[in-house]
Amino acid sequence: MKPTPLSANGLMPVRYPSDHRPRLDALSAAGLTEFRGLFATAPDVTVADFARLDGDVTMRSFPGSGERLLGPVMARPSYFWVAKSFRHVDEVAFGHNVFRLLGGMRALNFVATVGDSVIDGRAAVLFDYDDPRVGSRRPARRIYDELREIEPDLWLGPSYFATRSRRIPMGWFALDASVPFDGPS
Repeated sequence: MKPTPLSANGLMPVRYPSDHRPRLDALSAAGLTEFRGLFATAPDVTVADFARLDGDVTMRSFPGSGERLLGPVMARPSYFWVAKSFRHVDEVAFGHNVFRLLGGMRALNFVATVGDSVIDGRAAVLFDYDDPRVGSRRPARRIYDELREIEPDLWLGPSYFATRSRRIPMGWFALDASVPFDGPS
């Protein structure tokens, strides 16, 4: 395997975040209707803000539909999608998603930068899964995410599936950089 900015000598162990996640639980209780407002009123992201998202950061997904059925499942600490990982190189971060599947895996690579949101034109973290430097495969290359810090170390943003002509909302996700990780799996 050719080493990239995503890997340390090609491999990084998967660690799991603590089950104690009160801020993510509070977001779950707030629900999808609150998210657009929280994202819209969050301050513009700066490169310095973004640089604090480093290493593995606890994640929670919120479904765009089927919230009643899928929301409680996705809110469980045992849910299979547990984090996003960032490694900064200058003003760009190379990263991937962290899953509990198959004993732990890192997949869905992305490049993240600070840029103008397609939602409102204000500064946000933009995730590019189609950047050739990370070698994502289809359909992952069609994912488009944005992120803003809504509280210190608590980030929230929408996730889309991008087609040639539009972005289809898939849901929301949040990162809580204050949640410690328990160590290697």
